[in-house]
Amino acid sequence: MLKEKIYNLSLRALSFFSHWKSDKSSITKDQYLNAKMATILAFFAAGLSTAPWASVVPYVKMRLDLNEMHYASIILCFGLGAVIGMPLTGYIVSKTGVKKVILLSLATLYGSMLLLTLESITLPLAYASALIWGMSLGVLDVANNIHAALLEKLSGKHLMSRFHGFFTLGCIFAAVFFTLLLYASLHTFSVALMLSIFGIILTLALYPRLIDTKGEYTDEKDSSASSSSKFKVSYILVILGIIALIMYLTEGMVYDWSGVYLIEKGSVAIELATLGYLAFEGAITLMRFFGDSLVQKTGELRLLTIGSITGAAALFTIASTHDPYLMLISFFIAGLSLANIVPVMFSLAAKTDAVHQGKAIAFVGTLGYSGLLLGPGILGAIATLTSLSTMFVFVALLCLVMALLSFITLRGSRHAAP
Repeated sequence: MLKEKIYNLSLRALSFFSHWKSDKSSITKDQYLNAKMATILAFFAAGLSTAPWASVVPYVKMRLDLNEMHYASIILCFGLGAVIGMPLTGYIVSKTGVKKVILLSLATLYGSMLLLTLESITLPLAYASALIWGMSLGVLDVANNIHAALLEKLSGKHLMSRFHGFFTLGCIFAAVFFTLLLYASLHTFSVALMLSIFGIILTLALYPRLIDTKGEYTDEKDSSASSSSKFKVSYILVILGIIALIMYLTEGMVYDWSGVYLIEKGSVAIELATLGYLAFEGAITLMRFFGDSLVQKTGELRLLTIGSITGAAALFTIASTHDPYLMLISFFIAGLSLANIVPVMFSLAAKTDAVHQGKAIAFVGTLGYSGLLLGPGILGAIATLTSLSTMFVFVALLCLVMALLSFITLRGSRHAAP
């Protein structure tokens, strides 16, 4: 079949970049390569089902003629759903395995997207669909990272940044897909249906090739520890979660406020207001495909501390200039600098508690996503009470805190290591 031939060609291309330690696992090299390609597709499919939110929610507001309170409440339901779903994922995966979780969460993601684009949508259905969409995304995010952490363990290499790069690539693809087809006057439901069919095809292709891990350490010599020990939140996990929270808050600020900032301080035309976010997100996508090799060469400590400090410097520059070109360059530099912090956080979380990898990843992810919930209120208050520039300075200072926490945590864990 044509699909199988295309997949096999992709698998051969992937093998050129693969890392493999045959003494680390009983699975074959082909199984590992299949699982790696499936993980790439899973992250890409997650991106496909995330980006349409920005296009679908305004449609819901217009269709139901919502006031600002109801509109904000629907957005809040999406965030709450993610925060509810993420901490449950580690437990669910430990009971059912990651394959079913990835399959069902992708199915509900595309299903909730279709419900929100129905002509006959009602307000209760909009609230329920937004909650399910967010919850499914939270579950999928953790499940994908659990599977990615297993592949890192099997290969002995850092792979998380590249996987997250494919997530961002999926977001960009879906955003462009939705924008072009809506601009061509296609109905929102029709666009969502086409994207969902494509996503379901990807899901069916990746599902058989996943390794059904339960997110727990499975070496025979540690099997007794795995069955008897309970998951405990260590101070390192808390700090990793705080770092993820700051990073998600920073990304949310650029997403929500970069356009307004460019218009008000840079005197940019409204049609070009998205350039700041595109520069930031484009840099993140580009850098994540080089992130794994950077971690191998520089180490996690240098990458996190230098990246956080450079990102802070870029945000300080944005806050202090009125030059739109310098702002765009600074957004791009901020994206390059901060791109690999979240992938490294998930990778470190998996290493921190090898017995309960799934629950550790879920904990860090939940704290991280709470930054998306807290960010709009905190940053909006700062911008209202002071100025937009002060808001950027505040987030830049948080990035410096992130650098300090990274330095203290990784230096401490190195000294504590046997």
